[in-house]
Amino acid sequence: MRDEIIMILILLVLLLSPLVLAAPGEAYGNVTNVVDGDTIYVQLQGYDSRIGNITVRLADIDCPEMNAANGLAAKQYAFQGLNGSFVTLDLDDDTGKDRYCRWVAVVFLQKQDGTLVNFNRMLVDSGHGCIWDFKNNEFDPATWWNGTYPSTACKKDAPSDNDSSSCSDGSLVGNAASRKYHYSCCPWAKEISPANEIRFNSSQDARNQGYVPCKVCRPP
Repeated sequence: MRDEIIMILILLVLLLSPLVLAAPGEAYGNVTNVVDGDTIYVQLQGYDSRIGNITVRLADIDCPEMNAANGLAAKQYAFQGLNGSFVTLDLDDDTGKDRYCRWVAVVFLQKQDGTLVNFNRMLVDSGHGCIWDFKNNEFDPATWWNGTYPSTACKKDAPSDNDSSSCSDGSLVGNAASRKYHYSCCPWAKEISPANEIRFNSSQDARNQGYVPCKVCRPP
């Protein structure tokens, strides 16, 4: 009888869906596109079918922009690891989406034996990304390394909506996805993907095209 119970338990485990096996995962699906090192598209198969193909911003990670040094290398690393792959997502329960309407999440790859690999951490460990610990989400990236950042990890300070400091180098750049414009030195300007980047001659030019000023760098 004992052996029969054990066999039944083993069969139940084998029949569990990938989402159940992926304890941290609140959603799962296939990666359909890699925008850059820290932004991907995922066609959800579980969570809410009405959402469909969503844009995911890897939580608390910053990779170089495509027009910056090492930007292409970071994208290629993410492409090789994620494109076309099945992933599970631990979605941020505090804010859900960032200001650009991207879903904030920790992305997990599932190995053959069912164990999960934190791809956000992989980007840092590989040298393709920096830790960017935003305090407005539920995640603490230190837990990815059992509570202590490795000495080799690249780290940067996260911007805050309440940050009263501003920069003003004169040039203005807009994000076609968020419909906001920034000084080009603004941390959020560095987050704009090349496909969404637009340049303005002046703040009036930006406003005439329906853009609103960033609340962090506060252009006129």
